[in-house]
Amino acid sequence: MSNFSLWLVLAGILLIAEITTGTFYLLMVSLGASVGALMAYLGYGLEIQIGAAAVFAVAGSLLLRNRSVKRSKNDKQNDLLDIGNKLEIAHWNANGLASVQYRGATWAAESTDTQPVTGLHQIVDVQGNVLKVKSISTHA
Repeated sequence: MSNFSLWLVLAGILLIAEITTGTFYLLMVSLGASVGALMAYLGYGLEIQIGAAAVFAVAGSLLLRNRSVKRSKNDKQNDLLDIGNKLEIAHWNANGLASVQYRGATWAAESTDTQPVTGLHQIVDVQGNVLKVKSISTHA
């Protein structure tokens, strides 16, 4: 079996693994193996094939990482859209959390007040799927 064929088989195996796991990093490694296959097809030596595959896989992974970091900053800005919104909390669990419906999904709510109370609350922060809320109920 030629180097070209081996690179293509490796690229195919990595592509299947990427599809089953859902990570784009394996896709970059699979594309790197495809670059290795291209180098083999063009007649370059094994060192060049491995080097080109590695450079492409690393560069692609770094590009993905940088995009995900930028996306995380954008997601944090999207969280700012939630801050200030109001929601009703009817019951607090014994662990100090409440389960609330917000934007069509179930979220955990955690009170920033010293003693959680039921009633109307305002979102002051978002940490993952936990809404940090403070009471704004008018009853005393």
